[in-house]
Amino acid sequence: MDIKKGFKAASLIMILGICVAGSTSTADPTRPFDEFGDIKCENEMARLDNFAIALQNEPSAKGLIVIYGGRRFRGRLPKQDEANARAARLKIYLVERRGIPKDQIMVVNWGYTEDWHVQLWIVPHGATIPEHETFTIPIKEIKFRKGKVNPRDFRCHI
Repeated sequence: MDIKKGFKAASLIMILGICVAGSTSTADPTRPFDEFGDIKCENEMARLDNFAIALQNEPSAKGLIVIYGGRRFRGRLPKQDEANARAARLKIYLVERRGIPKDQIMVVNWGYTEDWHVQLWIVPHGATIPEHETFTIPIKEIKFRKGKVNPRDFRCHI
């Protein structure tokens, strides 16, 4: 009889512990989904396809595309706004090829790092976007090539 009482008490404590742990979670539901740098268009599209599936499974969430320009791109200095032109194709792909509503995708430019890269985030309804990273390089330290950016130069032709 004592064994049964001990088992019931242990079970009750375990159930209460699970309930309390689940109800007191304060973790921010905003979560990173993926991150990549300069990769081939096919790989980029595969990653965006996965991101689109996650957003379709969570239609009230926003997709956040965070871009960082780099000091160099493929061995040369970047042009002014090159990072934005590259990021624009990401949103276009998600909206036009994968059918994600354009108001479900947000694109932000968080400055410069050593290399151009992108972070993809899932931001559930009512959650806040992540804070701006502090490891960026000040724009005054970035040297740019002359000339205007042509967004067509950054399209993936597949």
